[in-house]
Amino acid sequence: MDSYLMAAAFDAGVKLAAGGMLLFFSHQRHRKAAYYWGFAWIIYAYAIIGDLGIHPEIAAVLLGFFSSLILQGVLRVNEEVSMSQDYIRALSWGPAAIGVYTAILLLFLEKTPETAVMGIVYGASGVFLSIGGLILYRMREFYDQDTAYLGLSLSTYGVYQMLYPVLWNEGFKFWGLFIGLVLTVVTALFMVQLSLGEVFEIEEPKTQVEIQPGVLVVDPAQFEDFKKQFREYPVLAFVRNVEVPSSWKVYRITNLGGYGNVSPTNLPRILETAVDYIRSFENSDLKPVIVLEGLEYLKLYNDFRAIAKFLTSLRDYVAVSNGTLVLVLEKDAWEEREMKTLERLLT
Repeated sequence: MDSYLMAAAFDAGVKLAAGGMLLFFSHQRHRKAAYYWGFAWIIYAYAIIGDLGIHPEIAAVLLGFFSSLILQGVLRVNEEVSMSQDYIRALSWGPAAIGVYTAILLLFLEKTPETAVMGIVYGASGVFLSIGGLILYRMREFYDQDTAYLGLSLSTYGVYQMLYPVLWNEGFKFWGLFIGLVLTVVTALFMVQLSLGEVFEIEEPKTQVEIQPGVLVVDPAQFEDFKKQFREYPVLAFVRNVEVPSSWKVYRITNLGGYGNVSPTNLPRILETAVDYIRSFENSDLKPVIVLEGLEYLKLYNDFRAIAKFLTSLRDYVAVSNGTLVLVLEKDAWEEREMKTLERLLT
């Protein structure tokens, strides 16, 4: 077996490993994006086999599915942060970029028909990977630098694929595979980093506080006393209007974009963040305490059934960890039937 075939086999193995790892984290961390990305890398591994000349038509189809699944994962990340659809308008320029790329390929490169066709396929895939990377880069205000690094890596991968006609010349095949291998490892690692979710730093409070496990429903006046008691505790809080202690990790429930903000319609994002927070206590003697304020605001954007299902799931996660869920609400803002349903579900 020559060095090129060995490098291709190793590259396919790395892509299979990357795909398996992302599928594992998609199940463990409930990340939809990782689910799509995992299958994308596995499909790309089989595309490499086809591109060795055995079945190039299969490689063309699989490569198309690879870029589509990667882009689907990017759009799932976009859904998690409820980012404005204005960021996705870059997709409309995809066909134009493919047209320009194809013209350059036909005008300046002398290729066999088969290689020219595969060059167009790789170029189209690269265009959409680059667009996906730019969308991720624009999300850095929501995920700090995680999406910025992944966005730059994915865009670089897209440019690499667009260079297929050059890198897949006989004299460059080995180095083309080597560069692809490095980009695969880097990009997959950034995907895993993003899929792991937020890591919370849990610091022991200076003063001990008594924590009552379960669900605690308080009104705004009672919440003021709670804030004083837990002012040094590493509490996770989702709030609408109130000010909270600086030691708490706070997410503002608002329709405005920005890091640390979460949309009122994005209940799954709130639940995923709470689960990441709860997991941070696995190696700690402390217990998780989650505060949810602004339920009346959530009610404006979600029907009661969705809110009830969301609160039930959140309560279950808190109960398993023996933690505390604090709900701040004005009972007068809820119908009697709704309050009775909430009390029954949360107790």
